[in-house]
Amino acid sequence: MPDPTPRLHVKPPHTTPAHRKQLRALVRQGVENRPGVYRMLGPTGTVIYVGQSRALRTRLLSYFRATGRRNKAARILRHAFHIEWEYTHTEFGALLRELRLIKQYRPHFNTMMVMDEWPRAYVALTGGPVPGLRVVPRSDDPAAVALFGPFRRVARVREAVRALAEATGLRDCTLEDAVRGTGRARGSTLWFADDPATRPRATARARAPGCLRHDLGTCAGPCIGAGTAMRYRETAADVRTFLEGRSDGPVRLLEDAMQHAASELAFERAGVLRDRLALVRWLHERVQHFHANVDRLTFRYHAIGHADVEWVYLVRRGTVRAEVRAPRTPDEQAAFDALAQRVYAGADPAGADVPTHDLDEFYLVASWFRRRPEEKQRAHPVHL
Repeated sequence: MPDPTPRLHVKPPHTTPAHRKQLRALVRQGVENRPGVYRMLGPTGTVIYVGQSRALRTRLLSYFRATGRRNKAARILRHAFHIEWEYTHTEFGALLRELRLIKQYRPHFNTMMVMDEWPRAYVALTGGPVPGLRVVPRSDDPAAVALFGPFRRVARVREAVRALAEATGLRDCTLEDAVRGTGRARGSTLWFADDPATRPRATARARAPGCLRHDLGTCAGPCIGAGTAMRYRETAADVRTFLEGRSDGPVRLLEDAMQHAASELAFERAGVLRDRLALVRWLHERVQHFHANVDRLTFRYHAIGHADVEWVYLVRRGTVRAEVRAPRTPDEQAAFDALAQRVYAGADPAGADVPTHDLDEFYLVASWFRRRPEEKQRAHPVHL
């Protein structure tokens, strides 16, 4: 008689030695030793791992030599029922394609086995009718509409974000902006009395337990309907401008408040504002440095790829906008010039800041030239 007790933990399916032997034969027969990316697929076709190499055949065959229960390659191969691969023009192209595939599929082994060299955090500005500030550990936070970083000093950036929120009145809580209740009680958990779209239809709601910032005068208080929607959203826009490095509004706001407190002989209050000012200034310097680096990463990168063919990557503000073969004829040169004009001329369609989904690509480009200084000679300034 079968056991009626459900199994809460089911061991994921493993391939057999015979099946892995077939995969090795597939790689031996079909893969060339050139730059490319590969995808390991599970039993249902789900991508479980994405990798890249400048010598694809050698890299894939190394999986079949890996042994041990804790060996990363051996673990991946035990769960791989099929292998797909594609070639890229250059090693740089393989890194770029790998990054984009990982962001597309979010494979299990890529996300579970990633090991950062150092702790890092990002400053996220959330969206919706009541935006807020958060410190998040990843560049793919689903609630973020704008992301800035990463910052190595995680504790310091948390303190700075709290100081920025207290200086501006923007919320930094984790309370979700969600619609709750039914009928006449239906309304948002975050709302403003002058905003009919979020105002609850029943009686006024009590403040969320443990929320003290509104009582201290450092938050507009959308959890209790305090403040005005227009002013709050203007503040959120000002904070975004500050994080984009285009304004020092919160710094000047704190400077004025500190001087006013000192003139009123409220020295304890002035000391608190002085500490906040130091933190907000530190954050302002970091975001300005970041955006200065972004602006410097605009160039044409001429890379030598497979069979010594030259490929050109058009990089604008740290992200690759196009990849084409180096022109060899007058017609190809004319087409290349027209493409470069579209990529580099005029305002950046991405906006003033680096889009959230491009942050990882920006750091890939930056780290590529930092780890390979000889490749900097192949990066040429843009002349239109």
